[in-house]
Amino acid sequence: MRRNISKFVCLSVALALVLSLFTIAPVSAATPYSNYFMSSSDDYSWNLPTPEAYQISKVIDFPDKEHGKLLDPEDIFIGPDGKIYIADTGNNRIVILKSDYTFDFEITGFEEDGSKLSKPTCVFVDKDGTILVADYGNKRLVEFTKYGNFRYAYPTPSSDILVDDFNYQPQRVVKDEKGYIYVCSVGDSNGILMLSSDGEFRNYFGTNKVALTFWEMVARFLWSRESRKGTVVTLPYTFNNIFIHDGYIYATTTGYTSAQMRKINPAGSDVLYAGKDFSDIGLLRNSADLQNFIDVTVDKDLNTYIIDATYGRVYEYDEWGRNLFAFGAVGTGYGQFSLPRSIEVDENGRLYVLNGQNNTVYVFEQTEFARLVHKANKNYSDGKYEAADNPDDPTGTDNAFVQWTEVKREDNFYVLALQSIGQIYWREERYSEALQYFYDAEDATGASTAFEELRSDFLGEYFSIIATVLVVLLVGLVVFKSIMKRYRMKHPKGEPKVNFFTKTVAFLKNMVHISIHPVDGFEDIRYENKGTYLDAVIVMVIYIVTHILSLYATSFIYRNGESLEFIDWGFELLFCILPWAVICTVNYGVTTILYGEGRFRDVVIGGAYCHVPFILIQLPLAIITQVLTLQEMPLYNIVQYISYAWVIFLVFMCMKGVHGFNPLKALLVFVLTAAGVAAVVVLFMIVRGLTSQLIDFIVQFAKELSYLV
Repeated sequence: MRRNISKFVCLSVALALVLSLFTIAPVSAATPYSNYFMSSSDDYSWNLPTPEAYQISKVIDFPDKEHGKLLDPEDIFIGPDGKIYIADTGNNRIVILKSDYTFDFEITGFEEDGSKLSKPTCVFVDKDGTILVADYGNKRLVEFTKYGNFRYAYPTPSSDILVDDFNYQPQRVVKDEKGYIYVCSVGDSNGILMLSSDGEFRNYFGTNKVALTFWEMVARFLWSRESRKGTVVTLPYTFNNIFIHDGYIYATTTGYTSAQMRKINPAGSDVLYAGKDFSDIGLLRNSADLQNFIDVTVDKDLNTYIIDATYGRVYEYDEWGRNLFAFGAVGTGYGQFSLPRSIEVDENGRLYVLNGQNNTVYVFEQTEFARLVHKANKNYSDGKYEAADNPDDPTGTDNAFVQWTEVKREDNFYVLALQSIGQIYWREERYSEALQYFYDAEDATGASTAFEELRSDFLGEYFSIIATVLVVLLVGLVVFKSIMKRYRMKHPKGEPKVNFFTKTVAFLKNMVHISIHPVDGFEDIRYENKGTYLDAVIVMVIYIVTHILSLYATSFIYRNGESLEFIDWGFELLFCILPWAVICTVNYGVTTILYGEGRFRDVVIGGAYCHVPFILIQLPLAIITQVLTLQEMPLYNIVQYISYAWVIFLVFMCMKGVHGFNPLKALLVFVLTAAGVAAVVVLFMIVRGLTSQLIDFIVQFAKELSYLV
């Protein structure tokens, strides 16, 4: 029996191995890190998987004993000659590699001439090969020739502008074409130090703004500077890295701020990316840890690469700040980042990531998909949209349209390809095709421009017919009313029949009556006992239905490109019911203390009728958005604000009428109710946070117990 079982197991394993040869062989090995594209708008962001953009091609780890491994390296730089320069901080040296990654020479300096390096944290190479080093351990900048010979040690900058206790700790350094030197000094929140070619301090450059919390802003508003003495001073975030390209300084910032990466012009102003939030919202949605962007570099096509140390991610943006790719993962596996320190890109588009924990350099090569995206985006930026725009190309394929179409074949959800093809169709005045591509890209702005052209063409062609139909309908309506008026005069109404239809019409009329005449309407609920719990339920059901239908009826453009698939219908349902329940409960509690006359029944029924303006306005307004563009957005917002103001007014009148308050006391109750609702919301958030922590504690405790068992 045992032999038979053993034979069966052996045969099963052999069969599995044979099958694995057929199933695994055609499939390429997946990269051990994420590859995705950040599709974002003002309100939401989703990380969409893409074909891999970069594959690791080599790991530079210095295995030979002669030159030794790297130790806590801080910076990597690709020189104009294609050589690779590494600030090997732990070994107090600058390592220079040839373009084929073989060792060339190293710079350590000498005690005799005062050039001995101590913990160099940054290296920059000028066009003429001059090597500039941030000698962090010696608190200075040191300059060497391209052969590694000591040239000059820059003195500690001094100026009346600098504070008396100025602590110079140069961590990062770059130099522009005019010879000006820019330095990031550790802990200096005043900005980037701008030095002359001989090292003299000139000014601070591109200072970050102070980011205040809400309570800090309140304190500044309520208390004077004298009163705030002795409190903690909020300083601007400090820069942690800089890179220079075409006269612009690209800088990354330590800390939580919307300007994690800035592009600063020679005047010190943030351009292009001003106000852009580079956070990976899709990544942070399920995590509490903030990102830490620690380096930035730019390639020859002005594509920008940022690296995040917290999550081990590399983000690539084009010259307009649009995300092209995101990839990476935290870990010790092949191609994963355990402690990334610096990033560089060479002329061929290869990426170099300096990994601090295992003291290696990862070299990433572009895949065919990435090359295709780069070529398409470059042609699009250069205005080579179609074959006619690039007469130098005999094949007719070196243009943005052909290349973006190929990208779309590789990844049907790559948003930039869809947007770019839509823009090209728009240029050709093929607005229907453009509109469809903008829909697929969830690009509300592009869809609005295409739809505006379509609407303009439609009105230009059919305006006379539309105007004629409207005039005929208007005249017909007037004639019909006149005929009906005469008919009623000759045939007076008898006793009205009471049926389901007449009851429904009466109920709807009563809803409108209360919203238009709230004084009589809410007093009737309290003193005439008009209205029941069933009425309140019916009103709320109508409100929920109209709210859901309005979401469906709102045009793609006015949903800001958000697909109906991403709408949380459960949340929308709670959003309709919870405010009503909470406000009614809080208001009844407040008015009980202040001797209000209204019963809980009256508050609930009156609160339900306060939703009538939404019922009357939301759905028709949503339907109208089908013929509107973003140009009419201000009018749309005005109508929305009117509906909100109407509802707030009805809530106030409900509190006044139901409880029999005078206007002043009703206003007091209104404010107290709003404060009570805010307190309930805060309490809910606290309880929710504590519950989440408790559940997390129980889960972690159970895991620990399982490990012990």
